[in-house]
Amino acid sequence: MKKINKLIRGILLLIKKPYLINQLLNSDEVLKSAFSKEFPDANETAQISLQSIYPSTNKHQINTYSFLSGSSLVTDFIVLKLACLRLGAKDYLEVGTWRGESVANIADIVDNCYTLNLSDEALKDLKLSKEYIDLHRFFSKSKPNVRHLFGDSKKFDFDSLNKKFDVIFIDGDHHTEAVEADTNRLFPYLKNEKSILVWHDAKSDTEKIRYEVLLGIYRGMPKETHPFIYLVENSLCAIYIPEILESKPLKIYDKPSSNFELTIFMKPIEN
Repeated sequence: MKKINKLIRGILLLIKKPYLINQLLNSDEVLKSAFSKEFPDANETAQISLQSIYPSTNKHQINTYSFLSGSSLVTDFIVLKLACLRLGAKDYLEVGTWRGESVANIADIVDNCYTLNLSDEALKDLKLSKEYIDLHRFFSKSKPNVRHLFGDSKKFDFDSLNKKFDVIFIDGDHHTEAVEADTNRLFPYLKNEKSILVWHDAKSDTEKIRYEVLLGIYRGMPKETHPFIYLVENSLCAIYIPEILESKPLKIYDKPSSNFELTIFMKPIEN
């Protein structure tokens, strides 16, 4: 009887607030079920270590990090740097600039960096605050080897760049359909058979898959690439490396496999 009463209350609530249907359909449980039905053979929990990406060093330096709202994890930036080091990358592209922290770190080791974001005018049209808009490109605008691109990734003419890329980082709209569209559009712009794709927020925390994003990744990538899509330990990233790498299943509350020593230097920013 209690379950029936709950069901009735739930139906009445959906009638009163129909926008809650979207929350229900986009719940992680529903999306996980959709993923399992659509990709029954996928090993979506396969996870590699940071060391697997670039085994040559276990010392990593991030020179730009704000510890502010909306930033990536330090380890997410390390994933990007290791991917670039693995390939000796010369050309890097990302979707989603925000404060410019990710591309600012990559600009230290890659010759040509491109970062795409909605223009300030488009952000104003979305009724976003001036303070939020003004912070875009904060760390990257002074980097001479960073080219800032403006537009919607669903419509931007990537052919106009006349370039392909060693590493592409997708960190734009995280809805499933948007991740699928970005992935599908950008995969052909990988430079060669060794090039790497990285997606941000494929996990909601470092031990939990975010199926909203992962579903878009698998839908957007060619089926033959699926065995080479991995989660990355200690980060929120998924990565495509076209090579069979040693992995283990992601498990919550798993025994830590790495310990990190951190030394933090705080450098005031002059106005």
